[in-house]
Amino acid sequence: MDEENQPLKLNVGGMIFETLLDTLTKVPSSKLSRILTGSEPSVQQIGPREYFIDRDGSLFGYILDFLRTSELLLPGDFRDYDSLAKEFEFYELDPVLCTLETVQRKNKSEILEVRYIRKRTGAFFRVFGSSVETVLALSSQITLHVEKASFSPQASIEKKKPTSAQILSFHDLVFKCGAKNYVNGGQVNIYVQIAPEDRKILLGFNVLGILLDYLTKIGFCLQNTRAIHQQEDTVDCYTFKRNMK
Repeated sequence: MDEENQPLKLNVGGMIFETLLDTLTKVPSSKLSRILTGSEPSVQQIGPREYFIDRDGSLFGYILDFLRTSELLLPGDFRDYDSLAKEFEFYELDPVLCTLETVQRKNKSEILEVRYIRKRTGAFFRVFGSSVETVLALSSQITLHVEKASFSPQASIEKKKPTSAQILSFHDLVFKCGAKNYVNGGQVNIYVQIAPEDRKILLGFNVLGILLDYLTKIGFCLQNTRAIHQQEDTVDCYTFKRNMK
């Protein structure tokens, strides 16, 4: 067999790999392509066509597979992207980093939870999200309309300008719907409108249905539901997840 076609043996952090010179030189500018020159202090020759590299062997397997197939093949539950990126940088495989970033974005998920709190005269909603952008975008889609109840005796209660859901922090917002009573006997109704719907909804259960439907339309998938009992209230929690693009 031609010497150039004989396999090379690599000991990477105690794990043994065998490959061909053509595989290691697939990216000419990389550190691995210069393995036979002896100019890399981080790569030690320990025998004929045998080299030692003091790096993470478990991650090197993904690097070697990429050089063999030109595809970055990672398990579905892989999460150690930062460490793998450092290994690609060490071996000077810069073209692969863009591929790694694409795979990382594809596999990374964002979480959003809707809490629905039922009250005697209305309902409260609180939404928690792992993405600041999603929370801000959702807030802009929700409009609250405060109007005097038709049977309210207090003519002095004025119709207020529509407002958005209240953002409590970068990761959560809150709003309510239903009736609100005043000490002087007046009453206002708080309606919720969730774009692109043009309907103004008063009943909490109907608002919940429209909100959950909206979330599924923008790519979220319902993962689980649960109920939390807080004193006199029951809080229904809906947890969603979607893959980040």
